[in-house]
Amino acid sequence: MLKPAILHEDQLVRKYREAVCDDHFKFYTGTSYRNYNFEVERNDWSAIQRVSIDKNGVLIGFMSAYINRESRVVSSFGILNFTKKANLIWSIDIIKFIRELRDRYNASKFEFVAFVGSDAECMYRRFIEKHGGNVAGTLRHTAKLIDGEYYDSTLFEIMREDMHF
Repeated sequence: MLKPAILHEDQLVRKYREAVCDDHFKFYTGTSYRNYNFEVERNDWSAIQRVSIDKNGVLIGFMSAYINRESRVVSSFGILNFTKKANLIWSIDIIKFIRELRDRYNASKFEFVAFVGSDAECMYRRFIEKHGGNVAGTLRHTAKLIDGEYYDSTLFEIMREDMHF
């Protein structure tokens, strides 16, 4: 179930800090150090943050995006699945989140960036194949991560009118 992040702030901050300590989530932070600070936004003017909650009330994921209110371009997605595996509730909530951004916030375009080889890149590729959009390009050596390696990233985009859902 998709809920505003502010309603689950304490649980979200704890889960985020646990994730930052786990190398499995190295792609999420995009840095070569661990940043334990996490801010839940107090309004939705530029950042929209949601959590995914399972039927038992357990927080299973976090998603955020920034919207430029003038251009209505949504970017800087943060998609974090705390369960580390495919999850139907999580998948449904991601689609609900994107629909909310498209419909409630009147998004004109979505831009997704993900590190090559990450779960997010695979998810974004499947998403654009199924729902429209394209790969805008690959950027080389965009970040050095906690493992000391440099990673490329892929830029995806989808226009509102090209969304097939």
